[in-house]
Amino acid sequence: MDKKKGAAPLVCHGHSRQVVDLFYSPITPDGFFLISASKDSNPMLRNGEIGDWIGTFQGHKGAVWSCCLDKPALHAASASADFSAKLWDALSGDELHSFEHKHIVRACSFSEVTGCYLSCCCPYGWPNVLL
Repeated sequence: MDKKKGAAPLVCHGHSRQVVDLFYSPITPDGFFLISASKDSNPMLRNGEIGDWIGTFQGHKGAVWSCCLDKPALHAASASADFSAKLWDALSGDELHSFEHKHIVRACSFSEVTGCYLSCCCPYGWPNVLL
């Protein structure tokens, strides 16, 4: 009987609740990175190749539903149930700005063309385009 060989799953310890979103950065001069959003309110940055923990973005007070990195992986964004979307310095982990919304923020993204940051307040609000 032939056994199929498969890749071993990448196990990334650290979150205390469910992971609800993952985002891989494009390849940068320093490699590529993985950011994870979790119901524990702490997005985490990891080495994308081996999964080693780099840092945790602390500041949300509710579940984080979405996260992403910009193209050079210098900035991170997160969208949370605490009615905020946050922009982070991915190198230092510092919060650069908090964008307040009237409802839970379910998604965030960076434009690959313009570099603008978009946070989307769903299902009750229109998207906000932020520079």
